[in-house]
Amino acid sequence: MTSFYSWRLMFMTFFGKARGDKEIHEQARESPLVMLLPLGVLAMGAIFAGMLWLGPFFGDHDEINRFFGLEPAQIEASGQADTDHIVATVATAPTGAIFSRPDNHLPDNARHAPNWVKILPFIAMVLGLVLAWWFYIINPKWPARFAKALPWAYRFLLNEWYFEWLYDRIFVKPAIWLGEFLWEKGDGKVIDGAINAIALGLVPSLGKLAGRMQNGYILTYALAMLIGVVVLLGMVLLGGGR
Repeated sequence: MTSFYSWRLMFMTFFGKARGDKEIHEQARESPLVMLLPLGVLAMGAIFAGMLWLGPFFGDHDEINRFFGLEPAQIEASGQADTDHIVATVATAPTGAIFSRPDNHLPDNARHAPNWVKILPFIAMVLGLVLAWWFYIINPKWPARFAKALPWAYRFLLNEWYFEWLYDRIFVKPAIWLGEFLWEKGDGKVIDGAINAIALGLVPSLGKLAGRMQNGYILTYALAMLIGVVVLLGMVLLGGGR
């Protein structure tokens, strides 16, 4: 499908009848060299970089050592058949994505995959090319006929296999609902409600209570002082004078 979509895009963009008007075509110009040269360098790297770095990065341990300029370390390992010691060469290449343990044979197995495994992607690409060429160059009316004959398949492909629909229903809409719920109930009701209750309810109430005590009468202040003195004396007496 990737091959078919890619070649379909290519054919519909650069082949067939022009789909734009004359004014747009007259304004079209080739990109300047300042854009073409970097694209050319990137294209050459995409084609040949893997070939150049295959050996140093995915070759044997000696190739990796030579690439990094490392000398193989000489260590002694005990033989299994007798007690004699043999000298074994151990690669000193750094461990990581380009390093494989001696007992890891998966990279070698991948390199020696059956030929049909290597050829199958190329065959799929050719089939996508032929199918797209037939649909959009040889018989451009076939896509409409296909959509009319198999509307369910057309809708399935038009909706991109419904991946976006599923993603929207499973992740996007629940996330939006949760965000709106937390915003309305959590932030609006709990947080803002608590702040407003303290700022508009508790603080004014305390202020009014304090205002009643601060009425300007000397007798009230004297009574408050007397109550304070009594409380202090009570604390001293109950505490044993300590």
